[in-house]
Amino acid sequence: MTDSAPRSPLHWLQGIASELDGLRTLTVQRLSDRLELPSREEFEVQRALLEDARERLERLQAQIDALAARLDGGR
Repeated sequence: MTDSAPRSPLHWLQGIASELDGLRTLTVQRLSDRLELPSREEFEVQRALLEDARERLERLQAQIDALAARLDGGR
């Protein structure tokens, strides 16, 4: 089915913008694959895991500091 009505310049530009966005997405994905970079989802999971590990280390450091202070106070 063909559209007999002429397309407006805005509609035409929106179509080009959509095509360019698709090409950008494909290019980024192919470049990421070629460079063996993680996908966005993998990156977000890795970032969340690192953030969780950082928080755990901060809590552990606080516990070690508190224990050291108690040991120093007992002398």
